[in-house]
Amino acid sequence: MKSILFVLDYFTPHRWWVENVFENIIKRLDKKWYKIFVLTSRFDKSLPDYEQNWNITIYRTWKNRKSFILKSVSLWKKILKENEIDVIHWSTYWWAIPAAILGKEFGKKVVLTVHEIFGKLWYQYKWTVKWFFYKLFEKIIFKYKYDVYHCVSYNTQEELVNEYDISKKKTCVIHNWVDYEFWDPNEVKDYEIKSFRARENRWDKFVFLYFWHAGKSKWIDYLVQALPELVKLNNVKFVFNIIDSKRSSKILKQIWKFEWEKVQIFDWMSKENLRVMVASCDAVIAPSISEWFWSVHTESVAMWKILITSKTSAIPEVVSWKIRFIKPGNSDEIVQAVKDVIEWKYKNIPVKTFDWDKSVEEIERLY
Repeated sequence: MKSILFVLDYFTPHRWWVENVFENIIKRLDKKWYKIFVLTSRFDKSLPDYEQNWNITIYRTWKNRKSFILKSVSLWKKILKENEIDVIHWSTYWWAIPAAILGKEFGKKVVLTVHEIFGKLWYQYKWTVKWFFYKLFEKIIFKYKYDVYHCVSYNTQEELVNEYDISKKKTCVIHNWVDYEFWDPNEVKDYEIKSFRARENRWDKFVFLYFWHAGKSKWIDYLVQALPELVKLNNVKFVFNIIDSKRSSKILKQIWKFEWEKVQIFDWMSKENLRVMVASCDAVIAPSISEWFWSVHTESVAMWKILITSKTSAIPEVVSWKIRFIKPGNSDEIVQAVKDVIEWKYKNIPVKTFDWDKSVEEIERLY
């Protein structure tokens, strides 16, 4: 039986896209009788420090990703000393350097999952000189040697090889996947859609939806800049469902200026309600300036929604169905794209699928 140690900033029941990826890897490996160890942060005080469920052992320490990084080395060493670990699996960014050091110290193979390479984009995401230190930290990460670099897209692989001179032979591409069982339009009943649209007074409108967080990489700023022109269009409504954060409050203040008849804001909701919201809209707007393999894009496509998105990074690699590409960082492009979609002008791209089981089988081969 192979033993894998996963070192993760957060793990279930914490909910985010990266956690969802590793949770599904671990569930499938558990069914194949792998012995799994998870070292993660104890973000919720009600969670136990130690938990064992069949072949999965979870160690939780400290309260968040920063204290977890600084204080959990001793526990990591204890796990490696007391258990037969075959592979350490980690993902960028915070714990990558200790993974390389401790992997070498204990003679363990280290798989590093690389989600995205920001490189020169850091200066667009961080204020003043802060971007320099983030860029420097990313550079230091890839100065250390890992046994395999698992890239989640060909774009990520290309950026890794070109930006940090990593040998392509040490990299592999295994795409993330989409939960097609959940993100299935047939799982939402017609009465739910009709009720949702009628309740929010948008039954006869062409509805555009933005859902996710307000981070700079999502570049919601340009969508907000486009709103003064967009609200002039007839029979349209723009719906925002944004995860609460420090930056979201600034964005929401700008959105609240517009009339409710044209623009509507929701607090972040449960996954089930979000699925109904996506099903009840006509198109999704995701004007990201960079992406590796993100849920908003692939889940919207899985729900058969028209998608307005940027033609950049890994997005063209993973999206399909009805797509209207825009140049990243341009509010005028968003306005024109919305006008085109209302007139049913977009690209039809052959459907692509990303299967959970196939991806995990490829990760198995990697181990």
